[in-house]
Amino acid sequence: MTLFYLVIKCYPSTAVSVNSQPPLITLPSVEYYKNIMTIHLLSTLASIANTIDMINPRLNLHHVRTAFIASHIARLVDFSPAQQRKTVLAALVHDIGGLNEQSRLEPLNYLDDEDNNHALIGSEMLSWIPLFRPLSKIVRFHHTHWGNGLGYYAEGEQVPEESHLLFFADRLDVLYCQNRTEHSKHSGKALLKILDTGVKTLYKEEYINAFRTLSSNEHFWSVMTSCNYQDYIKEINGVNNDVISLHNLRDIALLLSFIIDQFSQQIPWHSIAVGRIAGFLAARIEMSTAQTLRVEIGGLLHNIYSLDHRVSHEHTSTAKKIQKKTYPIEGIDDIFEWVLIQNSTALDKLSAKKHEPEVVLIAIARQVVDALNITKTEEESLDLLVKRNQNDEMHDFTMSLVAQYSSQIIQIYQATAEEVTELMNRIEQLTNSA
Repeated sequence: MTLFYLVIKCYPSTAVSVNSQPPLITLPSVEYYKNIMTIHLLSTLASIANTIDMINPRLNLHHVRTAFIASHIARLVDFSPAQQRKTVLAALVHDIGGLNEQSRLEPLNYLDDEDNNHALIGSEMLSWIPLFRPLSKIVRFHHTHWGNGLGYYAEGEQVPEESHLLFFADRLDVLYCQNRTEHSKHSGKALLKILDTGVKTLYKEEYINAFRTLSSNEHFWSVMTSCNYQDYIKEINGVNNDVISLHNLRDIALLLSFIIDQFSQQIPWHSIAVGRIAGFLAARIEMSTAQTLRVEIGGLLHNIYSLDHRVSHEHTSTAKKIQKKTYPIEGIDDIFEWVLIQNSTALDKLSAKKHEPEVVLIAIARQVVDALNITKTEEESLDLLVKRNQNDEMHDFTMSLVAQYSSQIIQIYQATAEEVTELMNRIEQLTNSA
């Protein structure tokens, strides 16, 4: 923190030459972060799914319970390890295409709409992220009925087996929430009675038979009563829980930030622009590649509190709730500390004297994006930002970075706006065609 303040003091308070170079600062190496950081895919996706489910209490734990059910059924019907893995991962993100509260809640009706557009939209969104492209088709068809074998194909394409199993697990969790009792045997019998009415028309018979076997497992029912999403993930066996890179985590955060902005009052590319500009500025002051990625992730997730529609009071308590929910992702405790500070401190009070450099960089990126949203030319907007912050403790550093790299910052903002707009146009086309 002191070192970062010294860097800021190195910049004169007068205008900075476009040819001047920022001083080098010493931060921990990439190897240092590799040694202290282990991020697992399953727990990360489960935590993200749990965070998204905060949109409405009725969604609570739906994604992780569906993944838990799917993992058991997949083993019982002898899915290959690769099929099991894809089914579980797809289950953790299967309703990600619900970009408003109504589309999130519609699938919670047992008798679903086979052409529900949230599956189409979710597939499109997953295709946007390289890590999730193998899951895209599974999610696309996860509401396809078996139809006595006719569901083997849909829209001229072969439906993945994982889609049919995911549909069964998804509907089973919906039924469970509607018919849960204190006695597991009673729950199992009640569910089987309803499921049997859909044999061969909605579901493959082997899935119902597998659940008939599973319903006698007392441990399965004890887990299903848990209110802790980690309990479900611990019980998903036989699926390789890959360690992912910071680049993978950045991509996951990118997808989550798009969802965040659909539920916030911001422009649709606000969080993505903040993340990318924050990462760009971190690289300009020669932070390590690892720390630059962490700053970008912090910027992408800085507005995550807007997902929590269950509370309406001040942001600090909301941010603390979300921080508590997302902390189990290994290796990002510091990132969520930065996010918490963004939501518990007024933007103009974030001082380089008092806060870590990463916090200040994210705050600067927020100011830049807010300025670029003003209906002026981008150059005028950034000039206004510099003038407006002349009495701010961050002014010297803000002015130096923004003035020196204004053209690159504007390019990042414009490219991000175009990319997100293109994605939203595709989503609108899918919505209108459904």
